[in-house]
Amino acid sequence: MVTPEHVAALTEARRRMPRHIWQQLAARIATSISKIDSASIRQVTADLLNRDAAWILSELFDQNAKTTWSEIAAAMVAVDCLLGDNSPFAEIVWTGPANGRFPVRRIDQVLYDLISKAKHQIVLITFAAHRVRHLCDHLTQAVNRGVVLTLIIECEEESEGQLTRDAVAAFQNVPLTHARIFYWPLAKRARSQGGRPGKLHAKCAIVDDAALIGSANLTDDAFNRNMELGMLIRDDATVLSIAGHFEELIRQGVLVAVKAGMN
Repeated sequence: MVTPEHVAALTEARRRMPRHIWQQLAARIATSISKIDSASIRQVTADLLNRDAAWILSELFDQNAKTTWSEIAAAMVAVDCLLGDNSPFAEIVWTGPANGRFPVRRIDQVLYDLISKAKHQIVLITFAAHRVRHLCDHLTQAVNRGVVLTLIIECEEESEGQLTRDAVAAFQNVPLTHARIFYWPLAKRARSQGGRPGKLHAKCAIVDDAALIGSANLTDDAFNRNMELGMLIRDDATVLSIAGHFEELIRQGVLVAVKAGMN
């Protein structure tokens, strides 16, 4: 029997999953005849690439042998009908040690997924960028599809030694002929009492109608070894506001285009 607690948890899981994946999972569950345990949960969620689904099912049903797959599937269909096409406004993304309880998606994988589906624009804002070949491959494919690429990056010279290399150097294998590249001129930065200039320290990716904001630079360490936290935002008004903020900084001349030869 599916309890109200199960329905509440399924509702939360549905908010964190694309609708088509949820529907595929419900259809697969509806026809499953195996015993509900960890092994069967892994089997029905195999190739759907969603750890949320495996985790939520494991948490809900591993300790309730009386619940059947058909009851679970029926509850999932009901939850899906109630929520409709509503997508989650925000999702936690994480790189670092897993805690085994709360399922999250890796920051680099979220970024690659967004870029691989980009149709109109990609805006990347970062302090540092280094050794991101896989990211460059995805960006190259997007640019070749006609997606407009904008880079807002830190420069070694403008940081006065706070960065050891220009971030744009990491993208030298990406076709940047038609890309927009901006930096924050030293003359427009405030300085500390010790004379050090402020940093272009924001880390953000805007891809069409989604924004990924977090602690991670675009580096191999950030993607694979560091402990990094971010949020994937899909609320249209919020994403437009973030994009508009940087466009206004460009319009006002706070951010300026990289000159030929700087990249």
